[in-house]
Formats: sequence, C-alpha cells, structure tokens
Amino acid sequence: MSLDDIQNRLKQLEKLISDGLDNSNAALALRLVGCASEKEEIADMLSAFKIWGDYMPVGKQDPYTEEQRNLHILWECLDRYPLGINCAFAIPLRQLIAKKLFKRCGEGFVANEGCRFNYGHRIEVGDNVSWNAGCYIDSKGGVSFGDFSMLTEYAKIFTHSHNEIDHLEREYGRVEIGGYAKVYTNATILPSVRLGKGAIVATGAVVTKSVDDFTLVAGVPARPMRMRKGTDVTLFNQYMMGDREFQK
Repeated sequence: MSLDDIQNRLKQLEKLISDGLDNSNAALALRLVGCASEKEEIADMLSAFKIWGDYMPVGKQDPYTEEQRNLHILWECLDRYPLGINCAFAIPLRQLIAKKLFKRCGEGFVANEGCRFNYGHRIEVGDNVSWNAGCYIDSKGGVSFGDFSMLTEYAKIFTHSHNEIDHLEREYGRVEIGGYAKVYTNATILPSVRLGKGAIVATGAVVTKSVDDFTLVAGVPARPMRMRKGTDVTLFNQYMMGDREFQK
C-alpha cells in the first residue's frame, strides 16, 4: 500500500469519526482498516455487539453510547489486521480515535500496538503523551496523563480493587500520571496513586503509594531510591520515536 493510499484511507476515517461512529459509519471504518465483510453484514453485527466493559458494574452505571462502543471496537480491531502494525497508518488513526473517545486528548499522542483500555471516556491525556506496546489502562476510576508522560512496554494501571469475599464489591481510585513521568516495562500502578512531575517507576515495580516529583521508585512494593538525574524539563527529550515522528 502506497503512502497516498494510506493518506486517502486516513482522510476517509477522519471524516467518519468526525461525523460520528454510528453502526453504519463504524462498518465503513472497519472495512477501511481491513475487514473484508460487507458493510451491511458488519452493521448488523455491531447492532448486537457487546464488549467486556458492557458487563462490568461501571458499564451498567455509566454505559457506553453507541459511538463510544464503536470507537472501542475500531481501536481493538486495528490490532487484528496488518495495517495495525503500519505506523504511518495506525498511529494517526489511534490519535483520531483518542481525540473523539477520550475525555480529553492533546496533540502528539502516540500509542503503539496492543495498548488496551476499558473506558476511554474516563481517560485524560495531555500533549505528547506516549504509550508503548502492550500497555493496559484500567480507567474505571479515571486516569489522567500530564504532558510528555510515558508508559513503556506492558506497563499496567489499575483504578479499582475487589473485595476478597464478594468479587463484585469494588472500590475505585483515580490515578494521575504527572507531566514528564515515566513508567518502565512491566511496572504496575495501583488505585489512587499519583505520580509527581518527572517521577520514574523502575521496571517491574508495583506502586502502591503516591510518588513525589522527580523521584525514582523501584521494588515490590515500590520505594523511593533516588532523585531523577535532572529536574529541568526544558532539557528533557521525552519523545517516543526517533526524530519526534507523530509528535511536535
């Protein structure tokens, strides 16, 4: 597929998303990402489609709209077709979806393949935020990302916990990821945690308590280890990709 073909598909998708992803528009969008089924067949399927979040307690209290559900489906389906690993197509499309689905999404948002979340309309994203492959964001209790914050591969964020006796009894706690904070590979952020500006979470850490600005934490549970090497964010080169592709 040529770059012109990619740009043409993205323009069509941008219009569909802007107009609103009802089942008819969502069917067209799914065909543009690689689904070979007929539009009418896809639209009929979507009219009865239920995703995981529909069955959760939050999904009952704050149900998806038709458009929100279809934006989730489009995000998930992208990873199941070859175009999902074509960055020239997939990253701009994820940006388009995030701007329409998230509660807020700034400029320069980059998400690699395999990033998943359950309630996009409870996610807030600043400018030049990046998520690397395989991240998981449980946004039931709300999650916010400050400018230039970064998740690396397979980082996980949780905003709810379960009662040990009654699994359906849950508590929710908003998570805040401060500007320029970095969460490294396979680290886990638990409910009600706030990462301060420029904070760093080391690989494999489990963060149970909030972290001060420019502090590096590591371990299970995570504990402060030292201050970050540098606190002047104007000197930070915290972009996901070489030459700042897809970001300012």
